Amino acid sequence: MPAAPIARAPVRMFNKLIDEYLHNACTIITFATAFRPDLARMSKEQLEGMLAKAPSQKRSEYKRDVVAHGLDSKFVAEALRYHDKLLSWMEESMQSRPYLAGETFSLADIAVIPYILRLDLVRLSRMWDRRPVVAKWYERVRQRSSFHKAILDRMTEADSAPFKNFEPDPWPKVREVLQAA
Repeated sequence: MPAAPIARAPVRMFNKLIDEYLHNACTIITFATAFRPDLARMSKEQLEGMLAKAPSQKRSEYKRDVVAHGLDSKFVAEALRYHDKLLSWMEESMQSRPYLAGETFSLADIAVIPYILRLDLVRLSRMWDRRPVVAKWYERVRQRSSFHKAILDRMTEADSAPFKNFEPDPWPKVREVLQAA
């Protein structure tokens, strides 16, 4: 018997989380970790010049603060909570089925892949250590040839460089922030 479809209200809430909150939260976490070292080496004038050209000054405000404060930024705790909420919803949604919307891979899975991949790239995959269903889902997704063709094979050395050797390891601070929430 196929799994029951996701009810409309949770889908709307799930979409709202992604559209209105998660994307900016992903920016905050990325800039507080992987992108911060290069930006912190810029002069104040260079950084401000770059941020002034951005189409969204609200996002520039996030970036300015996380470059200055890293994971101690006033924006980081909320950004982590949004990601944690996504992971909780994913874990709950897939208790009796292998994918977010049922038995087969769908647009729902495609919608969250960038955010889960980004957590992985910034060394925060431990956020789903206590969520085995999410861990199994991510493993299944990573085994798909389309994942490799559409994402990994398209990443250039320049694309992946910021995620390779940044310091410090963000996990101890992230774990502390999540435990305080």
